[in-house]
Amino acid sequence: MRIATVARLGLGGASLLAPDRVLGLVGGPDRDDETTLLVARVLGGRMVLQACSDLAFGRRTRALDVVVDLTHAASMLPAAVRWPAHRRTALVSAATATGIALLDLRSR
Repeated sequence: MRIATVARLGLGGASLLAPDRVLGLVGGPDRDDETTLLVARVLGGRMVLQACSDLAFGRRTRALDVVVDLTHAASMLPAAVRWPAHRRTALVSAATATGIALLDLRSR
């Protein structure tokens, strides 16, 4: 199993099942916000689905995985600028998505 897949399963599973703990580690002021918790769950579910598709289909999903992660990272930058209360969470999310995409690119 590739390290990017392990990262998606681990972080995605944690975000899906315990978003309050993940957001607590991030330490942003929005960590108790209900909408932020819901968004963390949805993004965690997306990461788990990505990992499962990688396990099921292998290399055929890797280019799409990189595009999805980099698109997510890029979408977090305007969110960080627009909503200061979510800045820390958005920037950590962007950095994490970029890191996982780089892990995917490195494994090629």
